Amino acid sequence: MASKGLVAQTAREAPNVSMRESVIAPTLLPVCCLCSKIRDETGSTPDREHWVTPRTYRQTHGVQVANFPLTHTFCPRCFTKFMDTLRQFRGEIGSSP
Repeated sequence: MASKGLVAQTAREAPNVSMRESVIAPTLLPVCCLCSKIRDETGSTPDREHWVTPRTYRQTHGVQVANFPLTHTFCPRCFTKFMDTLRQFRGEIGSSP
């Protein structure tokens, strides 16, 4: 029953761990492929995403962005711009003979 002692020890030591050390690192860090802002999921609600610059992310979380695997996505602002450009392009293509 060594696991009971380990669990109790972890529970006792957990409050002493600093806030930055207790944050679990993300598996993939979502980065906008156009503006390079990072989706910061700490403290945000599911219906509203929070996008920050790499510098702000580093200052907030105390970690280097380069240490995490990145996945590319669109922030809401860039997605809107991209869709407008795509609609314009499709309109130009559709009007050709």
